[in-house]
Amino acid sequence: MFFLGCGCRDVDPHAGYTSQELYPSDVRKVCVEMFKNDSFRRGIEYDLSRAVAQQLELHSPYKIVGDRRRADTVLYGRILAVAESGLNQQRQLDRPVENRMVLAAEVSWKDLRSGEFILQERRIIADADYAKLLGAGADSAAREAANDLAVRIVEAMEAPW
Repeated sequence: MFFLGCGCRDVDPHAGYTSQELYPSDVRKVCVEMFKNDSFRRGIEYDLSRAVAQQLELHSPYKIVGDRRRADTVLYGRILAVAESGLNQQRQLDRPVENRMVLAAEVSWKDLRSGEFILQERRIIADADYAKLLGAGADSAAREAANDLAVRIVEAMEAPW
């Protein structure tokens, strides 16, 4: 699969667009390790790891490999926190109508050939809103937040503009 992305990478607004790739071109294969989980919500690490691998396959030129020895780079991280908060309260019954799930992670991307970090301990946050009265639950919100966080992680792997 051939992927060519181009965009505006210079800080100078008069420099215009470039045809340089958005991702490092010397990397071909990435191993996505299972995220560690420092939160009390079990299982979210599986959702996040799977979502990151899917987003990399969809939106980057990289091939995902399961064996670290066959990879050029390795992406790993840990989930720092999963927090829920109420956005709206039903006044008569004093129960939440709409809630927010916030997912915070720290991600590192290391070049296995040189041993240097391409991305080191970058903190990334994503959230998802849900309404229990409409039948949505915390599990679906956690998966949605994990998917959004995966998109943000892949965006963080792009070269700076």
